[in-house]
Amino acid sequence: MEIWVAYSFPGQNDGERLEALFHQLPASITEPVNRYRNPADRKGRVISKLLLETLVRKHFPHQGFSWDRYRKDALSKPYLEGMALSFSTSHHDVLSMVCLTSGKSCGVDSEFLRPVDPQLYQDFLHPDEKEFIASRTDQATSFYNIWTRKEAVLKASGMGIHCDLNSIDAHRDIVPVENRSYVTTPLFLSADTVTHLATPEAVSTLHLEEIRF
Repeated sequence: MEIWVAYSFPGQNDGERLEALFHQLPASITEPVNRYRNPADRKGRVISKLLLETLVRKHFPHQGFSWDRYRKDALSKPYLEGMALSFSTSHHDVLSMVCLTSGKSCGVDSEFLRPVDPQLYQDFLHPDEKEFIASRTDQATSFYNIWTRKEAVLKASGMGIHCDLNSIDAHRDIVPVENRSYVTTPLFLSADTVTHLATPEAVSTLHLEEIRF
């Protein structure tokens, strides 16, 4: 399958230009974002929205992008009504990104590499994940690989947080969820981040681009 991924490092963007572009969006989009008081979290969401619009307009201009089509389903998964596109977003302090595909589903998740004690997440890990992490020398990186796979798969499946995280085993590249399996693909975007895509089949063509505003 073919998939498009756009990413941006918040610190490499022009803050005034970001705000100017963001304020051009309708209130239905800006107001929920403005409720976030953490500046880094808000900025990440701003960039994610701009990346989504940029990707759709650039690669699927015939579908007539409009923010009026932006919706969320019963499980809070966002979608564009009337458009045969699937997308997913992720952001943290140092990276914002969006994946986009047509006719299938996709999910993306990224985490900033920082010290972590996997023991704190025991209630959210599958028994096989716990065993795998315990066997590794670099347990923190192993944990982040598992976590980003798991989150990306849950986004691609549409289940999101409405699923017991410890029921999903994501220590391998192919992750089963209920009666389906998802292929996870690592993206190496910087030395201090761990990022994975999740798709219902192997990615045959990946379009990867950095965008700055």
